[in-house]
Amino acid sequence: MLQTLKLTVYRAAKKTGYFAAVANSSWRRNRLAILCYHGIALDDEHRWDPHLYITVDLLRRRLETLRQSGCNILPLGEAVERLHGGALPARSVVLTFDDGFFDFYRKAAPILREYQAPATVYVSSYYSSLERPVFNPMLAYLLWKGAGRTLDWPEVLGNPVSLTSKNQSNTRQRISRFASEAGYSWREKDALLSELAGRLAVDYGDLGSRRILQIMNPDELRVVAAQGFDPQLHTHRHRMPKRKDLFVKEIEDNRLALDLAGKGNGVFRHFCYPSGVYYAESGGWLRQCGVLSATTCDPGLASQSSDPYYLPRFCDAMNVRDIVFEGWVSGAAGLLPHRRHKYDD
Repeated sequence: MLQTLKLTVYRAAKKTGYFAAVANSSWRRNRLAILCYHGIALDDEHRWDPHLYITVDLLRRRLETLRQSGCNILPLGEAVERLHGGALPARSVVLTFDDGFFDFYRKAAPILREYQAPATVYVSSYYSSLERPVFNPMLAYLLWKGAGRTLDWPEVLGNPVSLTSKNQSNTRQRISRFASEAGYSWREKDALLSELAGRLAVDYGDLGSRRILQIMNPDELRVVAAQGFDPQLHTHRHRMPKRKDLFVKEIEDNRLALDLAGKGNGVFRHFCYPSGVYYAESGGWLRQCGVLSATTCDPGLASQSSDPYYLPRFCDAMNVRDIVFEGWVSGAAGLLPHRRHKYDD
């Protein structure tokens, strides 16, 4: 009911010219729309998790909307500097992609280059040199692939488990906890995934050969950096420690790993909170680490008064209607009430 009412409001706002009026206003000119994406599906990932993965067709449609709307797509660093200097061009937009998955290199980058659209890629770098699937998302993906089957794995789960949609999340947590309590290394976790895939009749070797749910390797990071895209910080292990020393180590390790992209450490000055998690102390810690900006998953448009260490973003997804996307691009959605929420990427 609420969703239907929301769409009615958006349609009425567009039909009456409100979208266009806001898009051309001085209010919108002084605001920055930062768009958030995660993965571009190599296969069926958008059906597995439509909040995190979109299709190539949807990405292309979004870029066409930005072009037709006369948006100025800016590099993140330039946009943040212009935002706080009061010098943004009309309808300013920034494109960001979280995590640094291989699908950015294979699917997103060619389309972005076609549209001459700069983008920042926040890279969580631990798996970059391993060229193996990231454990937690691949665990969830395999259980989804095995939906409807009964998972008989007594060493890990005890009794057999029916992989209904309701049981998948709980089973994922149990397997993840098993690996954590056993102190498994990444190799042992990967072997665990391989065994799980075998028990579910999923070809794990095929998923690996197609690089599904893998992070770009150093060579691929160098390529996208050379193409003009901007790898930036997302922690090394995709986690947000509550202790300052552990958080600083995440930044240091992240910078060291990203330096393999062929850019000096001083260039990595922008950050994205993994899973949208942040604390009251986060901004101060980042400032001490020499970071200039940080983006959240809280919906909104950034203004001159926005704290640069807690910048809002609009997280696009498969289930976002075209008219809602247009509302955010125009700026009109920023004037409507919305709820803060955290995305689990």
